[in-house]
Amino acid sequence: MTFSIVAVDRQAEEVGFAIASCNWDARRVCMARAETGAIASQGSGNQDLLPRFFEKLGAGQEPGAILDGFRASDEGIEKRQVGLISFDGTGAAHTGAACMPWAGHRIGDGYTCQGNILAGPQVVDAMAEAFEQTQAPLYARLYAALSAGEHAGGDLRGRQSAGLVIKKTGQGQPGTDTYVDFTIEDHQNPIAELGRIMQVAGSLVAVSMMQEAFRGAVGAARGEVLNRLRGFLEDKKDPRYLDAWMFLAKAFHEIDDTHGAADALAEHLSICPAMRGVLRHQAAEGHLPSAWDGLLKTV
Repeated sequence: MTFSIVAVDRQAEEVGFAIASCNWDARRVCMARAETGAIASQGSGNQDLLPRFFEKLGAGQEPGAILDGFRASDEGIEKRQVGLISFDGTGAAHTGAACMPWAGHRIGDGYTCQGNILAGPQVVDAMAEAFEQTQAPLYARLYAALSAGEHAGGDLRGRQSAGLVIKKTGQGQPGTDTYVDFTIEDHQNPIAELGRIMQVAGSLVAVSMMQEAFRGAVGAARGEVLNRLRGFLEDKKDPRYLDAWMFLAKAFHEIDDTHGAADALAEHLSICPAMRGVLRHQAAEGHLPSAWDGLLKTV
Protein backbone atom coordinates (compact mmCIF):
# COMPACT_ATOMS: atom_id res chain seq x y z
CA MET A 1 0.00 0.00 0.00
CA THR A 2 3.06 2.18 0.36
CA PHE A 3 6.60 2.85 -0.79
CA SER A 4 9.27 4.47 1.36
CA ILE A 5 12.97 5.07 1.86
CA VAL A 6 14.93 5.52 5.10
CA ALA A 7 18.43 6.93 4.76
CA VAL A 8 21.37 8.75 6.32
CA ASP A 9 23.96 11.26 5.13
CA ARG A 10 26.90 10.58 7.39
CA GLN A 11 28.92 13.57 6.18
CA ALA A 12 26.09 16.04 6.78
CA GLU A 13 25.04 14.18 9.95
CA GLU A 14 21.44 13.92 8.75
CA VAL A 15 18.96 11.06 8.91
CA GLY A 16 15.45 10.85 7.53
CA PHE A 17 12.75 9.21 5.47
CA ALA A 18 10.41 9.81 2.57
CA ILE A 19 7.16 7.96 1.99
CA ALA A 20 4.12 7.95 -0.29
CA SER A 21 0.88 5.99 -0.19
CA CYS A 22 -2.70 5.74 -1.36
CA ASN A 23 -3.58 5.92 2.35
CA TRP A 24 -4.05 8.98 4.53
CA ASP A 25 -1.10 10.05 6.72
CA ALA A 26 1.53 7.81 5.20
CA ARG A 27 4.28 9.17 7.45
CA ARG A 28 2.72 7.78 10.64
CA VAL A 29 4.48 4.48 9.93
CA CYS A 30 7.95 6.10 9.89
CA MET A 31 10.18 7.68 12.50
CA ALA A 32 13.65 9.25 12.52
CA ARG A 33 15.92 10.47 15.30
CA ALA A 34 18.96 12.70 14.97
CA GLU A 35 22.31 10.93 15.27
CA THR A 36 20.44 7.62 15.74
CA GLY A 37 18.61 6.25 12.70
CA ALA A 38 15.27 5.83 10.95
CA ILE A 39 12.62 3.15 10.58
CA ALA A 40 9.59 2.39 8.40
CA SER A 41 7.03 -0.23 9.41
CA GLN A 42 4.42 -0.56 6.66
CA GLY A 43 2.05 -2.97 4.97
CA SER A 44 0.13 -4.10 8.01
CA GLY A 45 2.42 -1.79 9.92
CA ASN A 46 3.13 -2.13 13.60
CA GLN A 47 3.85 1.32 15.02
CA ASP A 48 5.01 -0.21 18.29
CA LEU A 49 8.15 -1.23 16.41
CA LEU A 50 9.15 2.42 15.91
CA PRO A 51 10.14 3.34 19.48
CA ARG A 52 11.39 -0.19 20.12
CA PHE A 53 13.87 0.21 17.27
CA PHE A 54 15.42 3.28 18.88
CA GLU A 55 15.48 1.66 22.31
CA LYS A 56 17.43 -1.28 20.91
CA LEU A 57 19.78 0.96 18.94
CA GLY A 58 20.45 2.84 22.16
CA ALA A 59 21.27 -0.46 23.82
CA GLY A 60 23.95 -1.11 21.20
CA GLN A 61 22.18 -3.55 18.88
CA GLU A 62 22.73 -3.43 15.12
CA PRO A 63 19.77 -3.16 12.70
CA GLY A 64 20.13 -6.78 11.59
CA ALA A 65 19.93 -8.08 15.13
CA ILE A 66 17.02 -5.76 15.90
CA LEU A 67 15.17 -7.07 12.87
CA ASP A 68 15.81 -10.66 13.97
CA GLY A 69 14.25 -9.75 17.30
CA PHE A 70 11.20 -8.30 15.59
CA ARG A 71 10.80 -11.47 13.53
CA ALA A 72 10.92 -13.55 16.69
CA SER A 73 8.56 -11.43 18.80
CA ASP A 74 6.01 -10.00 16.34
CA GLU A 75 3.32 -12.52 15.42
CA GLY A 76 2.21 -10.45 12.42
CA ILE A 77 5.68 -9.84 11.01
CA GLU A 78 4.98 -11.84 7.82
CA LYS A 79 2.24 -9.36 6.89
CA ARG A 80 4.60 -6.42 7.31
CA GLN A 81 7.51 -4.65 5.75
CA VAL A 82 10.23 -3.09 7.89
CA GLY A 83 13.12 -0.89 6.76
CA LEU A 84 15.82 0.06 9.28
CA ILE A 85 18.87 2.31 9.01
CA SER A 86 21.31 3.25 11.76
CA PHE A 87 23.31 6.47 11.86
CA ASP A 88 26.46 4.71 10.72
CA GLY A 89 24.68 3.68 7.50
CA THR A 90 23.98 0.05 8.38
CA GLY A 91 20.65 -1.07 6.93
CA ALA A 92 18.31 -4.02 7.28
CA ALA A 93 14.92 -4.73 5.72
CA HIS A 94 12.16 -7.32 5.80
CA THR A 95 9.29 -8.09 3.43
CA GLY A 96 6.92 -10.62 4.93
CA ALA A 97 5.78 -13.62 2.91
CA ALA A 98 2.14 -12.58 3.44
CA CYS A 99 2.56 -9.02 2.12
CA MET A 100 0.29 -8.29 -0.85
CA PRO A 101 2.12 -8.29 -4.20
CA TRP A 102 4.11 -6.78 -5.60
CA ALA A 103 6.14 -6.32 -2.45
CA GLY A 104 9.88 -6.12 -1.90
CA HIS A 105 12.82 -4.06 -0.75
CA ARG A 106 16.34 -2.96 -1.66
CA ILE A 107 19.24 -2.31 0.71
CA GLY A 108 22.12 -0.04 -0.27
CA ASP A 109 24.89 2.05 1.22
CA GLY A 110 23.19 4.26 3.79
CA TYR A 111 19.60 3.47 2.83
CA THR A 112 16.82 0.92 2.46
CA CYS A 113 13.77 1.31 0.24
CA GLN A 114 10.65 -0.84 0.42
CA GLY A 115 7.14 -1.04 -0.94
CA ASN A 116 4.05 -3.21 -1.21
CA ILE A 117 1.06 -3.40 -3.58
CA LEU A 118 3.33 -1.73 -6.14
CA ALA A 119 3.27 -1.73 -9.92
CA GLY A 120 6.26 -4.07 -9.82
CA PRO A 121 9.90 -4.46 -8.75
CA GLN A 122 10.84 -1.56 -11.00
CA VAL A 123 9.46 0.81 -8.37
CA VAL A 124 12.02 0.04 -5.67
CA ASP A 125 14.73 -0.46 -8.31
CA ALA A 126 14.10 3.05 -9.60
CA MET A 127 14.09 4.45 -6.06
CA ALA A 128 17.43 2.86 -5.24
CA GLU A 129 19.02 4.01 -8.50
CA ALA A 130 17.77 7.59 -8.09
CA PHE A 131 19.00 7.81 -4.51
CA GLU A 132 22.43 6.49 -5.41
CA GLN A 133 22.91 8.66 -8.51
CA THR A 134 21.59 11.98 -7.21
CA GLN A 135 24.44 14.23 -6.08
CA ALA A 136 22.64 16.60 -3.72
CA PRO A 137 21.69 17.13 -0.05
CA LEU A 138 19.80 14.32 1.64
CA TYR A 139 16.37 15.94 1.27
CA ALA A 140 16.84 16.16 -2.51
CA ARG A 141 18.07 12.56 -2.72
CA LEU A 142 15.07 11.33 -0.74
CA TYR A 143 12.71 13.26 -2.97
CA ALA A 144 14.48 11.97 -6.10
CA ALA A 145 13.91 8.41 -4.86
CA LEU A 146 10.25 9.04 -4.12
CA SER A 147 9.68 10.72 -7.48
CA ALA A 148 11.46 7.94 -9.35
CA GLY A 149 9.32 5.33 -7.63
CA GLU A 150 6.18 7.22 -8.62
CA HIS A 151 7.27 7.49 -12.27
CA ALA A 152 8.02 3.76 -12.27
CA GLY A 153 4.41 2.98 -11.35
CA GLY A 154 4.26 3.64 -7.61
CA ASP A 155 1.39 2.41 -5.48
CA LEU A 156 -0.82 0.17 -7.62
CA ARG A 157 -4.01 1.49 -6.00
CA GLY A 158 -3.42 5.22 -6.43
CA ARG A 159 -2.22 8.24 -4.50
CA GLN A 160 -3.24 10.27 -1.47
CA SER A 161 -0.37 11.30 0.84
CA ALA A 162 3.38 11.83 0.99
CA GLY A 163 5.89 12.98 3.56
CA LEU A 164 9.59 13.78 3.91
CA VAL A 165 11.40 14.31 7.21
CA ILE A 166 15.06 14.91 8.08
CA LYS A 167 16.45 15.07 11.59
CA LYS A 168 19.69 16.85 12.47
CA THR A 169 20.94 17.75 15.92
CA GLY A 170 20.16 21.32 16.95
CA GLN A 171 17.87 22.14 14.02
CA GLY A 172 14.28 23.37 14.17
CA GLN A 173 12.38 24.22 17.32
CA PRO A 174 14.31 23.53 20.53
CA GLY A 175 14.41 19.85 21.33
CA THR A 176 12.99 18.66 18.01
CA ASP A 177 16.12 18.34 15.84
CA THR A 178 13.74 18.76 12.88
CA TYR A 179 15.66 20.03 9.87
CA VAL A 180 13.08 19.25 7.15
CA ASP A 181 9.43 18.29 7.68
CA PHE A 182 6.92 18.27 4.81
CA THR A 183 3.58 16.48 4.70
CA ILE A 184 1.02 16.36 1.87
CA GLU A 185 -2.43 14.92 2.60
CA ASP A 186 -5.46 14.08 0.46
CA HIS A 187 -3.94 15.23 -2.81
CA GLN A 188 -4.39 13.85 -6.33
CA ASN A 189 -0.64 14.00 -6.94
CA PRO A 190 1.01 14.25 -3.52
CA ILE A 191 4.59 13.64 -4.67
CA ALA A 192 4.48 16.41 -7.26
CA GLU A 193 2.91 18.70 -4.66
CA LEU A 194 5.65 17.76 -2.22
CA GLY A 195 8.21 18.80 -4.84
CA ARG A 196 6.44 22.12 -5.38
CA ILE A 197 6.32 22.88 -1.67
CA MET A 198 10.00 22.00 -1.32
CA GLN A 199 10.86 24.34 -4.18
CA VAL A 200 8.96 27.23 -2.55
CA ALA A 201 10.66 26.50 0.77
CA GLY A 202 14.03 26.50 -0.97
CA SER A 203 13.31 29.91 -2.47
CA LEU A 204 12.31 31.34 0.90
CA VAL A 205 15.50 29.95 2.46
CA ALA A 206 17.54 31.56 -0.33
CA VAL A 207 15.86 34.92 0.38
CA SER A 208 16.62 34.57 4.08
CA MET A 209 20.26 33.79 3.35
CA MET A 210 20.62 36.89 1.16
CA GLN A 211 19.00 39.01 3.84
CA GLU A 212 21.53 37.72 6.35
CA ALA A 213 24.32 38.38 3.87
CA PHE A 214 23.19 42.01 3.57
CA ARG A 215 23.19 42.44 7.35
CA GLY A 216 26.75 41.19 7.50
CA ALA A 217 28.07 43.08 4.47
CA VAL A 218 29.92 46.39 4.48
CA GLY A 219 30.51 49.12 1.91
CA ALA A 220 29.77 48.42 -1.73
CA ALA A 221 29.09 44.77 -0.97
CA ARG A 222 25.77 45.77 0.60
CA GLY A 223 24.44 47.10 -2.69
CA GLU A 224 25.75 44.05 -4.53
CA VAL A 225 23.80 41.75 -2.20
CA LEU A 226 20.62 43.78 -2.66
CA ASN A 227 20.95 43.75 -6.44
CA ARG A 228 21.37 39.97 -6.28
CA LEU A 229 18.24 39.69 -4.13
CA ARG A 230 16.36 41.99 -6.51
CA GLY A 231 17.24 39.76 -9.44
CA PHE A 232 16.21 36.65 -7.52
CA LEU A 233 12.81 38.17 -6.76
CA GLU A 234 12.13 39.26 -10.35
CA ASP A 235 9.81 36.31 -11.07
CA LYS A 236 8.43 36.11 -7.51
CA LYS A 237 5.74 38.79 -7.41
CA ASP A 238 3.15 37.13 -5.22
CA PRO A 239 2.12 37.30 -1.54
CA ARG A 240 4.59 34.62 -0.48
CA TYR A 241 7.38 37.10 -1.12
CA LEU A 242 5.63 40.26 0.10
CA ASP A 243 7.91 40.62 3.13
CA ALA A 244 10.99 40.08 0.97
CA TRP A 245 10.00 43.00 -1.26
CA MET A 246 9.50 45.22 1.80
CA PHE A 247 12.87 44.16 3.17
CA LEU A 248 14.40 45.10 -0.17
CA ALA A 249 12.71 48.52 -0.16
CA LYS A 250 13.90 49.28 3.37
CA ALA A 251 17.40 47.99 2.69
CA PHE A 252 17.81 50.08 -0.48
CA HIS A 253 16.59 53.09 1.50
CA GLU A 254 19.16 52.28 4.19
CA ILE A 255 22.02 52.55 1.68
CA ASP A 256 20.55 55.75 0.16
CA ASP A 257 19.50 54.10 -3.11
CA THR A 258 16.23 55.97 -3.62
CA HIS A 259 15.58 54.46 -7.04
CA GLY A 260 16.04 50.91 -5.74
CA ALA A 261 13.82 51.61 -2.74
CA ALA A 262 11.04 53.09 -4.90
CA ASP A 263 11.24 50.17 -7.34
CA ALA A 264 10.99 47.55 -4.58
CA LEU A 265 8.21 49.45 -2.83
CA ALA A 266 6.25 49.67 -6.09
CA GLU A 267 6.52 45.91 -6.51
CA HIS A 268 5.42 45.41 -2.90
CA LEU A 269 2.33 47.57 -3.43
CA SER A 270 1.51 45.94 -6.77
CA ILE A 271 1.35 42.60 -4.95
CA CYS A 272 -0.84 44.01 -2.16
CA PRO A 273 -2.28 47.49 -2.86
CA ALA A 274 -3.98 47.48 0.56
CA MET A 275 -0.56 47.88 2.16
CA ARG A 276 -0.37 51.51 0.96
CA GLY A 277 -2.73 52.65 3.71
CA VAL A 278 -0.92 50.53 6.31
CA LEU A 279 2.46 52.00 5.39
CA ARG A 280 1.12 55.56 5.36
CA HIS A 281 -0.22 54.99 8.86
CA GLN A 282 3.15 53.60 10.00
CA ALA A 283 4.96 56.58 8.51
CA ALA A 284 2.54 59.03 10.18
CA GLU A 285 3.05 57.29 13.52
CA GLY A 286 6.81 57.52 13.18
CA HIS A 287 7.36 53.80 12.72
CA LEU A 288 9.00 54.40 9.33
CA PRO A 289 11.60 57.02 8.42
CA SER A 290 10.03 60.40 7.58
CA ALA A 291 11.33 60.11 4.02
CA TRP A 292 8.95 57.22 3.44
CA ASP A 293 5.97 59.57 3.45
CA GLY A 294 7.35 61.18 0.33
CA LEU A 295 8.42 57.83 -1.13
CA LEU A 296 4.89 56.50 -0.81
CA LYS A 297 3.61 59.44 -2.84
CA THR A 298 5.93 58.62 -5.72
CA VAL A 299 4.91 55.01 -6.27
